Amino acid sequence: MEKDTYTRFVIPVVIVLVAVISIIILGGLASENPDGFEWALFDFAGVTEPESGFPGLFSFLGEGPLVDVLTGAVGIVIVLFIGLLIFKATSRKE
Repeated sequence: MEKDTYTRFVIPVVIVLVAVISIIILGGLASENPDGFEWALFDFAGVTEPESGFPGLFSFLGEGPLVDVLTGAVGIVIVLFIGLLIFKATSRKE
């Protein structure tokens, strides 16, 4: 395998795999409890949490940790793909 082939195909696959594995591991650490600022607004100021008008692209999957991991992984892959497209569009051609 040539170095160019290794750089063009293996390294991006490894980066995506590391990102997906990281979101799976760190997805369980996310808290559903509001942070301190939200807690102060809800309890002391009487502010209610606003309702969203858009349920989301993956709302048909329901809720749960597996759905959070899946949607996080899809989001990471999409962002990496968009970054790759921007990089290819703006990089110099030799």
